[in-house]
Amino acid sequence: MKRNKTDNFKRPILRAAFIIIGCVLILDTLIVRTRSSLTLGIIMPAILGAPLLMIGLFMPAFVKASRKRRWFKAFMWLLSFGYLLFALTFIGTTAAILINGAEPAGEADAVIVLGGGIRGNSPTLLLKYRLDKTLEYLNEHGDAVCVVSGGQGPDETVSEASVMKNYLVGHGIAEERILLEDRSESTEENFIFSKAMIDATIGEGADIVFVTTKFHVFRAERTAKRLGIEAQGIPAKGVWWLSPNDYLRESVAIVLYFITGKI
Repeated sequence: MKRNKTDNFKRPILRAAFIIIGCVLILDTLIVRTRSSLTLGIIMPAILGAPLLMIGLFMPAFVKASRKRRWFKAFMWLLSFGYLLFALTFIGTTAAILINGAEPAGEADAVIVLGGGIRGNSPTLLLKYRLDKTLEYLNEHGDAVCVVSGGQGPDETVSEASVMKNYLVGHGIAEERILLEDRSESTEENFIFSKAMIDATIGEGADIVFVTTKFHVFRAERTAKRLGIEAQGIPAKGVWWLSPNDYLRESVAIVLYFITGKI
């Protein structure tokens, strides 16, 4: 009898926790979507939250079903294992990102700025932070050349690189210090095309660094290394209200890159 009372006491608390967590995750997707384009990082909270909300709302029926059907009980265990595995993966990838977030020492010959999205003829806030970090570096290292790297997306009227160049020139960087790479559509192409321009301008022995948002440094460094390019990342700050979504997306991207041999 005591066991039943304990179970009845715990179950409403557990249901409430599932409902609250599920609602918070789904609301995150709905709210952030109004201020950002649709990406995996935006919808992932909803993907994680929907099952929790459903379990919380219908837990009595689920518990009853699990007692009558072994397959349903096995499904619930499998779902729990999936959440545990994702949590451990997220913790591991986030730790790797944070550990590898230090700025490189020394002076480089060239700095590559990885594109981060534009709105019309203006950089997104994420890209603006990358450009502001680039401005700091270029002002501190007067001899460094800058490569702005980013092509034109299907919903964009100009290339990311052109917007990035205009931003840097508008903030006092001499136009002759900026190389425009406007063909790339991925991180791999960012590095491949930018490296070719640096080799043609400075020479193959140039020391290279790149600027990207902190959550992206770990994967970008290993992508460059796989391509045979030695380049250290300079972390720019991220958009604080997008950070949970960015780190969720990056966790999945790191795992997929690892599985497919891209890093």
